[in-house]
Amino acid sequence: MNKLVSGAIVIAVLAAGYTGAAYWSGTQAERWYQDALAEGSKNPNVKLTTVRYERGLFASHSVTRVQLVLPDSGELKEADPSFSIRQDIYHGPLPLAGRNVPNLPMNWGGAVIRATLDPESSAWTRELSKQYSGQEPLVAISQVGFDGASDTRIVMPPLTVSNVGDLQNLKFSGLQGQFQVAPKATAVRGKMAVVSLEMDGKAAADGNTQVKLSNLSVDLNQRKGDFDLMLGESSFKIGEVRVQEQAAALFVATNLTMTGIGALNPQDPKQVSGEAVIKADQITVNGRSGSGSLRMALRNLDGATIGKLQQWQQKLPGALENPQALDELLNLVKALLQGKPEYLLETQAKLAEGEWQGKLVLNFQDFDVMSAMQNPMGFLAALEKGLADMTVSKALLETELKR
Repeated sequence: MNKLVSGAIVIAVLAAGYTGAAYWSGTQAERWYQDALAEGSKNPNVKLTTVRYERGLFASHSVTRVQLVLPDSGELKEADPSFSIRQDIYHGPLPLAGRNVPNLPMNWGGAVIRATLDPESSAWTRELSKQYSGQEPLVAISQVGFDGASDTRIVMPPLTVSNVGDLQNLKFSGLQGQFQVAPKATAVRGKMAVVSLEMDGKAAADGNTQVKLSNLSVDLNQRKGDFDLMLGESSFKIGEVRVQEQAAALFVATNLTMTGIGALNPQDPKQVSGEAVIKADQITVNGRSGSGSLRMALRNLDGATIGKLQQWQQKLPGALENPQALDELLNLVKALLQGKPEYLLETQAKLAEGEWQGKLVLNFQDFDVMSAMQNPMGFLAALEKGLADMTVSKALLETELKR
């Protein structure tokens, strides 16, 4: 009898401990949710709001509205892309409340979150849900650690549709993604991949347009560094992109890569720099083919000022109507120019007819803003010096002159 009583006491203590841990995990999960909302809202082009957050003992449920800020004009405003996300949050230390949910990991941690699109949140989500025939168009499952770090897997199933809107046919192989985010979003690393995407437009007088993309991938590896800036690398790659009308190819590119776009890296203890490179192994446009690359770089950027500029940008769109905010922007631009930033643009191409290379370098400096306000030509004083150089092979030049 004593053993039975002792066993019951142990079970009761364990149950109470698990219940207490689940309650604590629920409060932590709500805090992580609010932190993620605040971090996402730093982007001036996105507005995140909580429609509903219901916290339970072992699980919570939320609906978040994602509103994209578009130009206040024309068709873009009418085609509102805003939508809502549903989140089922299963509390740790083990997410037992989600044990019957397919593909939900039962790992030890702070929480497991399953996020999906709300199909009734907008016209396009309703249409997408309809085309997927009730299957969830997108599922993201995040495992959140006790420290707030997360590991998220994103899946979009394959989709094949016909005769929808301006599309005659669409074949989508599906999307797979995996992202890891450090506590307090101090680092993010991950990848998304799509094997293929094919779209055929409805036939017009000059024939239907076909677009085919294969082996798309996005890689991200960034960390929060000095000046509270996200530093690191990013890249976007497409194995092949093909645009054609009937059998005639209008544009074909193989191994098209874009690296460094939107990324910064330390240059010295006080300055940062950014570099973006776009290149392709082979590009064919209107019967002409070759390889080429384009490189853009910004150097000598004062890190502290760039950080303040990002903070200023987070105030948009209201900042553009605030004279005080505009004065703040002007002062930040002057501070940036004091570091004498440099802009570099390099291009090169190898065609069947020959080769060419081009280079443009612009060096900037601080200038008298008041004088420039009185005479707009005074803004040219911001350009300290510039250099342009282009080299074209004789064969290519002769071919162009004959056209």
